[in-house]
Amino acid sequence: MKKWLKITLKVIAGLFIIILVVLYVSISKIDTTPYFETSYYNNTIANIEKADSLRTTEKGQLLAGFSRINITPTIKDGDPTKGEFNKIKLAGFGDGKIATGVHDSLFAKAIALEVNGQTVVMVSGDILMMPEGLVDGVTKKLEGKTNISRNQIFYGATHTHSSMGNSVPGIVGKNFGGEFQPKLVDWMSNQYAKVILNALADKKPAKLATGYINVPNLVRNRMIGETGRLNDKLSIISIKQDSARQAVVGIYAAHATTISSWNDQYSADYPGYFQRKLENDGIDMAMFYAGTVGSHTNSGEGDKFEKPKYIGENLAAKATECLQKLVYENEITFSLLTSDIEIPKLQMIYLADNLRLSPYVGNKLVPEKGQILLQGVQLNNFIWTAMPFEYSGEYAIDIKNALELKGYNSVFTSFNGQYLGYIVPARYYYYDSYEARLMGWFGPSMGDYLTELNYTIANKLTNSKL
Repeated sequence: MKKWLKITLKVIAGLFIIILVVLYVSISKIDTTPYFETSYYNNTIANIEKADSLRTTEKGQLLAGFSRINITPTIKDGDPTKGEFNKIKLAGFGDGKIATGVHDSLFAKAIALEVNGQTVVMVSGDILMMPEGLVDGVTKKLEGKTNISRNQIFYGATHTHSSMGNSVPGIVGKNFGGEFQPKLVDWMSNQYAKVILNALADKKPAKLATGYINVPNLVRNRMIGETGRLNDKLSIISIKQDSARQAVVGIYAAHATTISSWNDQYSADYPGYFQRKLENDGIDMAMFYAGTVGSHTNSGEGDKFEKPKYIGENLAAKATECLQKLVYENEITFSLLTSDIEIPKLQMIYLADNLRLSPYVGNKLVPEKGQILLQGVQLNNFIWTAMPFEYSGEYAIDIKNALELKGYNSVFTSFNGQYLGYIVPARYYYYDSYEARLMGWFGPSMGDYLTELNYTIANKLTNSKL
């Protein structure tokens, strides 16, 4: 009997030790180290300083080209190189909804801008986000066909949740968008590479104008409602080639989630209606970027597809109102700044107020990250920052206001080729919300850290101190 008791106690002790080891490996305390005392901050600031030292400013005639391409998969078992796929999950719903048809087509669009041989390409598409694998694929497919580097491409997305999933490896990618399908990502990379090359080939003398109009009735703060601050600016970029062709870009902060899991058809959500309305009214190509969507969602009327139509077409009407007041310039001051940034260790999945999954476990859930870029460009008095995360509109308001006091219009766009989750103000980090608890992956200092980087980029491009 004593022998069995000893064995039992040893087994219990062994299990207890195993449990302690598992807990030690799986759980960690939240890292509250001030970001400005960390190596990732110091390294990133050094990277920005180096990139700035190599930055040039050009002034001269604007050349611009634009192009679009259909990226709607054909729903059938067939040739993946021709975009023929069956059983593609709609991205973003997390409930296994498979696309059975097409409500409205999905497009990728690009605008190439050049001043004195210096070029930047703006690329956005009707997809949930811009997966790293897609961007890497585009970079490889452009090799030998153009001298444009990854650093010169500003990626973005409309953030529609009714586009293709199956595009991100890892457990989190599978849960949100379905099993990773490399052939789908390869086909999409081909489409994006084509649209970039076509835009570059289309470059002609052109003129540019930028502006914004406040549209508070179509967006709301989804974290804390009416008491939350709101970035309600619809920013507009208009480019007119001397041949009279015109491209218009809209940037807005409302999440493209008017269509939810009741839907099983491809759709570009309200950004699709926005783009089609402008194109039907005479704009040669309309384009849309998700802006500071980290804490903002949409607001509108109607059921099912009536709601995205209401929001998109009303937003287009506001864009038309803004376009009528713009002043165009063909001589452009152009400067581009792209820098690698470093990030803290993962601290994802809320367990308790001071506990999250350990970085070791977190890295098993999401794909390993490669190069992470923060990009900024100056076009006369217009500053555009492209970011690899969903940035809170509350953060953006302060930077936009500071820039406006200096005489600059500005935009901040999301999904530029990486994904770092939601970036919301530090005061919300412990708040019981989807944005903070499920999608806040890098600790309470992440928002303030990235906001300082955005200020730093803006200061460099404007040669000022905001």
